[in-house]
Amino acid sequence: MPFTAQIWLGFLLANLWCCTVLAGPYIPAGDLALRHDIQRLADHGVIKGPVTTWPLAWGPILEDLRKADAANLPSGVLDALGRVRDRANWEVRAHELTFNAKTGVADNATRIRSFQNTPRGKIEVAVGASWIDDWFSADLNVQGVDSDQNSNEFRADDSMIGVVLGNWSVAASTQQRWWGPGWDGSLILSNNARPIPSLVIDRVFTDRFETKWLSWLGPWDLSVMFGRFESERHVPDAQFFGSRFNFRPIPSLEIGLSRTAQWCGDGRPCDLDTFSNLLIGRDNRGGSGIDVENEPGNQLAGVDFRWSPSFIKMPVSIYGQFIGEDEAGGFPSRYVGQVGFEGSGFVLKQWSYRYYVEAVSTSCDFWKSDEIFNCAYNHSIYRTGYRFHGRPVGHGTDNDARLISVGLIFVDADDTQWRTLVRYGALNREGVPDSRNSLTSTPQDIASIDVSHSRAFSFGVIDMGVGYEQVDDNASGVSSSDGRFYLQWRSSY
Repeated sequence: MPFTAQIWLGFLLANLWCCTVLAGPYIPAGDLALRHDIQRLADHGVIKGPVTTWPLAWGPILEDLRKADAANLPSGVLDALGRVRDRANWEVRAHELTFNAKTGVADNATRIRSFQNTPRGKIEVAVGASWIDDWFSADLNVQGVDSDQNSNEFRADDSMIGVVLGNWSVAASTQQRWWGPGWDGSLILSNNARPIPSLVIDRVFTDRFETKWLSWLGPWDLSVMFGRFESERHVPDAQFFGSRFNFRPIPSLEIGLSRTAQWCGDGRPCDLDTFSNLLIGRDNRGGSGIDVENEPGNQLAGVDFRWSPSFIKMPVSIYGQFIGEDEAGGFPSRYVGQVGFEGSGFVLKQWSYRYYVEAVSTSCDFWKSDEIFNCAYNHSIYRTGYRFHGRPVGHGTDNDARLISVGLIFVDADDTQWRTLVRYGALNREGVPDSRNSLTSTPQDIASIDVSHSRAFSFGVIDMGVGYEQVDDNASGVSSSDGRFYLQWRSSY
């Protein structure tokens, strides 16, 4: 597996006492239009650091915004700069207690969540409060949810309590996370499932290394998390470990290296030796004394990239993510994959837009004619798999799916938004019924379209969406269709 404990320790020690920064806040995953604006500013060179690891720290973004020369920016980029500055001025209010509230209703909530936040249950009501100062921050939120997914009616999702030590933030967090360049899904960590309660260590400012041996990496970021899964699973209270290192060696290219693992839990080894074996990738049975009794855990690891070719005189990018479900020769193997193409622009002197086309396959060795089924997100020991409260922690299609997504985003200067998402593909493609798949135990072909709209008013933001999905079940031969709808309101003061 990539990354050793020595590499992580070196990164931490080299940057521990870099500078003094404001203790938060972070931008959690879930706001598609804000992500579009931040990515547009990054593509134009206004934002210098990596932007594919969410939550993002406001600190380095604010520093880059202050340095931006607005006089030399094209109108579309200037439009995005204004919206991000307005959002920052509202959310980064130091030494001031702020409050927020949100409520939403949904009829037939979407089975596959994209980056955009939508209600998880039939009814959601949430309130919260936050505080930021020079070294401490707290963002506490509670929700009441009526959901068929699980019985947790009251939750503390989207919360964090953190401190800043030099250039590092250490926090207890239930914030939503997203690792990778995909817009409709991430193969290793997305907001499809509820956030895993974790202790998180994040680098704040993303300045490059000063040493000539590593300065070629460019601006870089690092996130490490230690979490715990729920009790109601095959191995109760299994632990979660995740780490991601991403960097921009040139302004047009961002690369991410990610690794996660399920380990420990009731009846499983939890000592330091077990974690050490997990870190160095010594967890394959039959070697180094590893057997079913002391196997450290279930690991995923891989690489992603996003590249904006400079020789193409258009604001377009290609991206990909390749995550291995196994290890061979010290490197990930049995990959699942995702590729995409995107572009952005500004039309009618008002609307900033982004489009993307994304394809994903979640069967192992997906590019081969003899791809491996019932492999991704499943494990022989952690039989509940790479899932949390009934949803995949990675891509929302779960294992053995192929899906093509086409998305379109429009946003104007007042943050009025229109969003469209079209999907077509196949779920759980192997013919043998698989009860572990969170979406369907039998193969299904699906086609869907979702259209959503949000608008800011003096009393808050109204966000609403409608969708339609057609499902053909290959086992029963039955075809069905259904509509969906959601309406939510949010405000802060």
